[in-house]
Parts: sequence; C-alpha cells; structure tokens
Amino acid sequence: MTYTLKIQENDPPVTASKWQMMKPHFLYNFGRIITYTFLGEIFGLIGGTLGVIFAIRDFQGGLQLFAGLVMLLMGIELAGLIPTMSPDTFPGISGFKRLVTSMFNKVNRKNIFGLGLVLGFLPCGLVYAAGAKAAATQSFFGGMLTMLAFGLGTFPAMFISGMTAHLISSKLRHRLYKAAAFLVIILAVFTILRGIDSLGWVRFYWLF
Repeated sequence: MTYTLKIQENDPPVTASKWQMMKPHFLYNFGRIITYTFLGEIFGLIGGTLGVIFAIRDFQGGLQLFAGLVMLLMGIELAGLIPTMSPDTFPGISGFKRLVTSMFNKVNRKNIFGLGLVLGFLPCGLVYAAGAKAAATQSFFGGMLTMLAFGLGTFPAMFISGMTAHLISSKLRHRLYKAAAFLVIILAVFTILRGIDSLGWVRFYWLF
C-alpha cells in the first residue's frame, strides 16, 4: 500500500488505462516471488545439508516437527498473543531499513520490480514460517516449489491490496492479518502432526 501511494506521488500515470494501473503491481509481485523462490532454494539446501551431516534416523520427521513449532510460534506472534521481537535486534537490519527507505522514496513505474526483489527479503513472520516449511523438504527443488507456492498464494491478496490501497481501512487490514495468522497456525499444526507421524511416535493415517 505504501509503494502504491508513493508511485502515485512520484510517477502518476500518463493514461488511466487498466493496464497502466495494474502493471506496477504485477512487476512488484513478480520481483517478490522471484526472491521467495530463491530463498526457498537456500532453505531447502540448508535442510538437506543438515540431513546429510547428521545422517540420523527420521531426521526429516524431526525437521518437520521443528519447522512446525517455528511456524506455530510465528502464527501466535502474528495473532498478537505474544510480544513481538524487534527486528532491529538482528544484525544488518538497520542498513536494510535504510536501503528500503531510500528505494521507497524514489520508487516509480520503472524501478518497482527492483523494490519487489529487495522487499522479498523483508523480515516477516509469514516468510519465516514458509521458510521453515521449505527447509523441512530437505530438497533444493522442494524448497523452491514450497516458497514459489507461498509467493503465488500471497499474490492475490497483495495485488488487491495494492490496487485498492486507498479503499482498505486499517480495521480491515487488521482483520486480514488476523486471518493470515490463523491460517499459519493451522498449517503449523498439520506440519507438527506430520513430523510426529514420521518419527513414529503416533500414527496419523488420515494425514496426506
């Protein structure tokens, strides 16, 4: 929503055609999804490397269980049920914030794709949750496809938010965020159950 308002300020469209209105949002989200896919490859490789290093029985089940617990924690945090950790506690975040601020101030219809690429690295509970799921695949392609699916799954909401930035109230945004947190928690529970099933502690034959 912020980049939408900035583009309207920095680079108003010459024509009011539908394509001119939609194009920046396609470019922004395309950049964001490319970054997510790249991160998925990294997460998948990390998970696979850990599996080879430890080479222990049922490592994938343990990794799924760990990923599910991370996702559950992130979902609970997104829901506002526990205090949110300040992102500034992580190294390099201050420099990243300065870069993002600079790009936001200069954003236009020509460089919006680059902004999407950079903001794909933005620290976010939803991205962390999807990254944990990608790592649990222990596969380059599995991680890539997991994060690609995550990016494509977030596209409709992100696209609509950009197109209707001036119409969405803060109250509605808050409700959508709560709904996202609820879905992350549900996915986390399924991931935890799959991990438990893989470890053989309890069999859940209804899981797919």
